[in-house]
Amino acid sequence: TEVGDLLVFNMRSTVFRTRIPISSNGISSICLAKDNVVFVAGGDGTVKKLQGKDREWRILAETKIPGRIVSMDLSAKADSLVVGTPHGALYKLDTQNLKYLLASESHITKVNDVAFGKDPTIFATIAEDGLLRMWDLGKYRVLLTKKGSSAGRRVLIHDRRTEIIVGWADGSVHGYSQKNGKLAWQIPNAHRGAVTCMDIGQGNLITGGEDGAVRIWQIPEARLVTQYQAHTGAVGEVLADIAQAHLVHSYGASDRSIATFNAKKAQKVIAHMIQNGAFTSMTQRADSEQELVTGLSHGYILFWDCDEKNPVGNVLDQGRSRITAIALSPDCKYLAVSGVDNRLRVYDVKTMKVIARCEGHAGTVNRVLFSPDQRQLITVGSDAAICVWNWYA
Repeated sequence: TEVGDLLVFNMRSTVFRTRIPISSNGISSICLAKDNVVFVAGGDGTVKKLQGKDREWRILAETKIPGRIVSMDLSAKADSLVVGTPHGALYKLDTQNLKYLLASESHITKVNDVAFGKDPTIFATIAEDGLLRMWDLGKYRVLLTKKGSSAGRRVLIHDRRTEIIVGWADGSVHGYSQKNGKLAWQIPNAHRGAVTCMDIGQGNLITGGEDGAVRIWQIPEARLVTQYQAHTGAVGEVLADIAQAHLVHSYGASDRSIATFNAKKAQKVIAHMIQNGAFTSMTQRADSEQELVTGLSHGYILFWDCDEKNPVGNVLDQGRSRITAIALSPDCKYLAVSGVDNRLRVYDVKTMKVIARCEGHAGTVNRVLFSPDQRQLITVGSDAAICVWNWYA
């Protein structure tokens, strides 16, 4: 019952026999086992193992897991129970003594960003509910969890400082220790409105916000080095130039422009404009002419030489819809592209032919990223899913 009682009825006579109090917050699941054993789970995290019949029941074991239980099932061998919570956690319980361990956990709201450092086995994700997680890619387990006070928008791993940097919807930026998750430093009001993008250049933190500003910060002092009004609306992406780190590239989510800024001279170098649609994503090649690669709202992929105002190449993505995320492989031979069709496509950059198509998300793919060793691809989406794709090209 919703009160938390287990009621027993005689099926032949349809007569009520007894009431057994189990939980203080309702009963959510019941599993039957051999030898008249019943496992009962409650809304307060209680799991009890009972044995008996009719009016005679005794509790053989009981435990309490963190959070409310929403589902429970018995394994095929009947040696363990799997219990689920509304916070995305799965616990495995021994059926003999009900001792439990955390089997897995996941996000339950849309995942907005994913980041790698130099270590290909460690990555970080940030979700709309403010949950930051650091993951072990080899064992698919969570190494660190941190809860923010607002929605998480962007995340970076700073290898030199061994920190995870998070940009929040309330306009703040926080740096956390990778070892223990403790707050190392913060910028309370980095932007008016949400922090929409971040990058590292020359050891400094570069941020873009909903206010259209791009700001460069010295960390951990949280000292503002320089700033400029890059766009009329929100900044969609910021990139420190791969070859010349004092150059910063950014695009406006609504003003159809890419701006390149010289941080040393505090002046704009060049602007790239489009006539139709809007920029939705951007990355940069480390080879060739260090071209910028952008995804557009009408499905085109454009290549830009930083010294030329007009694009030097364009390709229509096979999804023929809004591009939501793009990423280059570390060797720049492959380009991963995702769109509102929830699919991922990988192109050979030399020929711009699709060499792989991936389907795994039930919602929009928000970010895509190659691991540093180029053996795997990570996608995160609005369906709260993190998909890991093996990539051994």
